[in-house]
Amino acid sequence: MYNKFGDVLLKTGERMEVGVVTAPDTPHAEEIKQFLGHKPGNYKWHIERCVTEVLDALETRFYVGKLDGAVITNIMTVEYEGVGILGHVFTLPKQRRKGAAKGVMAYQMEDFRQRSGKALYLGTGYNSHPYYIYHSFGFASVFPESGFMKYHVHEDFEERYFAPAPAVPKSVEWHDWPKVTALSGIVGWDTLRSLKWAVYGPTNLEGGFLSFKHDLETEDTYADAKLLISSGGAIVGWATLSRDSRWRPATAVLDLFFHPNFADVVPALLSAVMFPDVKVQCYVDSGAERKAEILEAAGFTCEGRFKDQFTYSGQDYDVLVFGRG
Repeated sequence: MYNKFGDVLLKTGERMEVGVVTAPDTPHAEEIKQFLGHKPGNYKWHIERCVTEVLDALETRFYVGKLDGAVITNIMTVEYEGVGILGHVFTLPKQRRKGAAKGVMAYQMEDFRQRSGKALYLGTGYNSHPYYIYHSFGFASVFPESGFMKYHVHEDFEERYFAPAPAVPKSVEWHDWPKVTALSGIVGWDTLRSLKWAVYGPTNLEGGFLSFKHDLETEDTYADAKLLISSGGAIVGWATLSRDSRWRPATAVLDLFFHPNFADVVPALLSAVMFPDVKVQCYVDSGAERKAEILEAAGFTCEGRFKDQFTYSGQDYDVLVFGRG
C-alpha cells in the first residue's frame, strides 16, 4: 500500500512527492527491489521477501521521495510494537545534494511519532555528514563517539522497557529483529555478547540478526535460537547456537546475552535450546561473572582461559571457555 504524505521543495526548485510504501506491496515491489538492488547478501534477501510476502508481524516501510513518479530517495524502517531500525538510506547519485533524503526523513520521523513509536536505532559513520543529519532529528550516539545511534521518544524508554517483569522463552520470529537490537544496545553490561555475530559491547544488530535468521531458515543443521521475552513485550535475552566450523569434527558455539534485570530467568532460556549431540562451547569475557555462574549451574565446565584475548574501549579482557558434551 502506498500513502502520499505531501510535497517537498528541493534546493533546485523541483517539487518532490513524499510517501510511504508499506510492505508487502505488489505494485511497488519491482521498483523497490531495483532501487535497492545494490544492497548485499541478507539485506537483499529481506528486501526481496518483504515486498511480496508477510514476514510474521514485522512492519517494513519504505519512505520514498519521487520526481515525475519515479523514486529518487529512500529510507526504510523495520518495526514492531513501537521499536524499530532505520536503514537503507539511499539517494540516486545524480539526485544528491538537493535535500531529498532530509525532506523524506522529516515526514518519516513525524509518521513514527504519530504512530506512537517509542525507539529507533541506526548505524552510520561517527562524525560524518549523515551523522549530523540524524542528530538534527533527535538521534544521539548510544555511547560516546559512536555511529550506532538511538532515538527515544521518551528519555526513560530503557528504564521502563527493561523494567523487571515475568519472562518466558520463545522461538525467533521476524518481528523480533528491532527488539533484539534494542537489547544489544544496552550500555554497561557484558562486553562479549555474541561471538557468532561479532558483538562486542553495544552494537547495532541490523545485519547480525539477518545473518542468523538466514542460518535458521537454511542449511545450518546446528542452528537454533531462543529468545527471552518479558510480559511487557521486550526481548530481554538471547541464546543462539550455531556451527563452529573452525574445528574438525565441528563443534557448536553458544552465544548467551541477557539484560541484568532478567538474570534469574536465563536458566529457563537455556533449557529451551535444542542442543545438538556434539561438543558445545560458550565464550565468556572475564567481566561476565553472572553469565559464568549461570553456565556452570546449567552443566557447563570452564575448560580454559585465554589471557588478554581482546581489547574493547581501551580495556583488555580475558576469555573463559565453557563447554559441555
